[in-house]
Amino acid sequence: MTGGAETINDPVSLKNKFEEEIGSLQMLCDQFQSKISLLEHELNKDKREYVNQLQRLYERNAEAIDKIRQLDSTMQTVSTKVVHLGDQLESVHQPRQRAHDALQLIQHFDEFLSDQPLNSMIFTDPDKLLESADLVQKLYSISQELSKDKFLAVQARIAHRYEEVERLLIDEFGRAQRDEKKMAAVAKILSEFKGYSHCVARYVEYIQSLFRAGCDDVYAEALQLVRSHKPKIEAIFPSPTAVVQKLILSLYTGRLKEHIYAKLRDCKDSGDREGYLVGLAQSYSSILRLNKELDALHVSSDASFLPTLTRSIFDRYLSTYQSEELDYLNAQCSNMLQRFYESKKHVKKQIHSGGLQELKRDVQARLLTVETYGGETFLSEDVAISILQETKNAFNRASQKSEVPKHSENILDILLKYLYSEHLDYAVELAIAGISLAEPKVGPPAYFFSVVSQNTTIVLLLMKQYEDSVLPLIKGTVVEQCVAKKWSTSLRSLEQKINMGLERQLNAVIGYVRFVLSSEQKKADFRPDSQQIILGASAPCQQVVRFLSGQATAMERGCDGGNLVVLQTELANRLYKLLLHHIQQFTFNSAGAMLLLCDLNEYRKCVSQWRLEANATRQFESLHALANLLVVLPDNLSDAAHSPMLSDVDHTLIQDFIKLRHDYKNLKISVNLY
Repeated sequence: MTGGAETINDPVSLKNKFEEEIGSLQMLCDQFQSKISLLEHELNKDKREYVNQLQRLYERNAEAIDKIRQLDSTMQTVSTKVVHLGDQLESVHQPRQRAHDALQLIQHFDEFLSDQPLNSMIFTDPDKLLESADLVQKLYSISQELSKDKFLAVQARIAHRYEEVERLLIDEFGRAQRDEKKMAAVAKILSEFKGYSHCVARYVEYIQSLFRAGCDDVYAEALQLVRSHKPKIEAIFPSPTAVVQKLILSLYTGRLKEHIYAKLRDCKDSGDREGYLVGLAQSYSSILRLNKELDALHVSSDASFLPTLTRSIFDRYLSTYQSEELDYLNAQCSNMLQRFYESKKHVKKQIHSGGLQELKRDVQARLLTVETYGGETFLSEDVAISILQETKNAFNRASQKSEVPKHSENILDILLKYLYSEHLDYAVELAIAGISLAEPKVGPPAYFFSVVSQNTTIVLLLMKQYEDSVLPLIKGTVVEQCVAKKWSTSLRSLEQKINMGLERQLNAVIGYVRFVLSSEQKKADFRPDSQQIILGASAPCQQVVRFLSGQATAMERGCDGGNLVVLQTELANRLYKLLLHHIQQFTFNSAGAMLLLCDLNEYRKCVSQWRLEANATRQFESLHALANLLVVLPDNLSDAAHSPMLSDVDHTLIQDFIKLRHDYKNLKISVNLY
C-alpha cells in the first residue's frame, strides 16, 4: 500500500492514502447499513402479514370445527331416527313375512290336499330343488302333527314327496363332490331331513375310498385323510365335529381294526409268540401316537372319544397281555439257559441256600475231592445280554400298557430269577464249592477270579438296565419300595458270596504256599556246612513265586480299581505273616542268612508288582531288614537293630530274630533295643 521504501520518507502521502481508504470503507459501510435497514423493514412487514394470515386461518379453523360438531350432532340424530325407523319397519315386516310364508304353506298344502298333480313352479322346476326341499320339510313337520283320521291321505302324499326330495338331495350332494359351495347348501337343507345321516355316511365312504390299499403305514394314511378332509368337512357340513367323529370312527373300526387283527391273527396262527407281542406293542403305540396327532387337530370336544375307540380295539388283547408276556419271558429265558448248559455238557445241580446246606458243602469241600469242572466258569455274557435284551423289550412294551408298576415288578422277578438266581448265583455257588477247604497239596486253580470278572461285567449290565428301564416305570409308585428291597437284597447276597469265595481262594493260596515251604524247605537249607555256596533263590522260593505270580495275574484279570488293591494287600499281609512264621522255624549261619536274603529279595520283587497299600510294602522292607540281622557281624549288630527300616517293628520281634543266629549263644555283646 505504501508503494515501497520511498513512501517511508513521505508521511503526508501516507496519511492522505489512509484517509482515502477509510473514506471508501465508510461509504461501503453506509451502503450495507442501508441495505440491512431495508431488509429488516421488509422482514417486519412479512412477519406482520404472516401473523395476520395465521390469525385468519385460526378463525376459519374454529368455524370449521363448530360446523363439524353441528354436523356430527345432526348425524347422530338422523342415525337414531333411522335405527328407530328400521326397527319399526322390521316389526311390521316380520309379521308380514310370516304371514306370507304361512300363506305359501297353506297354498302348497292345499295342492297336496287336492287329487291333482303338483303343478307349482317350485315343485316342477329342477333348479328349485333346494327351495322345494325346504318347503316340503316344513309341510312334512306340520302334517305329522295333524290327525291321521282326517289327513291320512295328505300325510302319505307329503311323506312320499318328502322321501323323493330327500333322495334327490342325497343324489345332488353326491354329484356335487367338487363344488363345496353347492355341497354346503345341500347339506344345510339335508340337515333337517331324517336322511341326513345317509348323506354323512356317503361322504365318509367317499373319503374312505381314497384310503390307499397296501400302504406301508396305515396309521399315517388315516391321519393324512383326516387332516386333509377336516377343513372341507368344516366348510360343507353345518355340524362338522359329528362328521369328523364319524369319519374317525369308520377308520378305526374299519381299516385300522382289520389291519391290527390280521397282523396279530397271523402271529397267533403261526405260533410266533414274540411276533405277536411285538406286533401288539407296535400297533398299540402307533394308535396312541395317532390319537395324539388327532387331539392336536381338535377333532372332538369329548376327551374320552379316542381312548374309548382305542379300548374297543385292544381290550380283547390287553386283557391277556400280561400273562402272555410273562409266559413268553419265562420260556425264552429258560430255553437260553438250558441251551447254554447243554453246550457245556453240564447237568445243572440243585443248589439250596441255607445254613444246613452251606455246612454240608463246607464239609464236602474239606473232606472230599472238590469238582473244579476244568476251570469252566459257567457264565456267559452273551446269554446275559440276550436275557437282558428280552426283558428290556418287555419293559418297553409294558410302559405303554395299564398297570405298569405291578407288571414291571413281575418282569423284574423273572429277570432276577433267571439271570441272578439261575445263572450268576449258580455259577458263584459252583465256583465256591470248587475251592478246597483242606490245605491243598497242589496249586489251587485261579479260575474263581474269572468268575468274579464275568460276574462283575454282567452285574454292571444288569444295574444299567435297572436304572434305565425299571426305575422310570416304578418311581413314585406303590411297588417302588418292594422292588428296591428285592434288588438290593439280591445284589447284597451275591456280593457276600463273592467275598466268601475270595476269602476261601486266599486261604487256599496261602495254604498251598505253607505246604510248599513246610514240605520242601529243610532246616539244613539255611545252615550249609560249606561256605562255598551259590547265592540265589531256593527252589521252594522259586516255586512259590511262580505260583503267586500266576495268582496275582488272575486277580488283575478278575478285579480292578480299589477291589484289586484290597485283595492283593490282603494276600500280601497273609504272605508276610506266613513268611515271618516260617523263618522263625529255622536257625541261620551267615551263609544260610545270605540265602534267606536271596529268597526274601525274590518275594519282595514278586510283591512289588502288585497293587498294594503303602503299609503292606513297608512290611516286606522291614522283613528284609530283620533278615539282615542274621548276616551282619556281631560288632555291627546293634547298629543294624536300630536301622530306620525297623523303627516300626516290635522290639520283641527284633530280639526273636537275633536269637535265630547260630552264634547267638556265643555273642558277647548285648543289644539294647530300648
